[in-house]
Amino acid sequence: MPTKQHDSSNTLANALARYRDGFDPALIELPETAVFPGLIPAAPTTARKSRCTGTLLGKPAPRFIRRGRAIRYRLKDVLDWLAEGEGYASTAEAAVAGRAAS
Repeated sequence: MPTKQHDSSNTLANALARYRDGFDPALIELPETAVFPGLIPAAPTTARKSRCTGTLLGKPAPRFIRRGRAIRYRLKDVLDWLAEGEGYASTAEAAVAGRAAS
């Protein structure tokens, strides 16, 4: 019997394959277990908190969809959230940027 993590990995792989084949990422929905930590390096408990606080890893959390009791994320929203991240050449540069933002 496949594990939950294995199912999430397959779901994510299938979604990314459809995206590469040209399927609109706004129409691809992923379960929370495929997004966290599959695409976003955070624990599912952190994701649940972010839905209450609106903040994930120091920036606005990605949008989500509630389908009954299930939480889903559109691939487009996750990719947009990842693209908005700051890139740094060194930890010193990141520290300076962090101090300037505070």
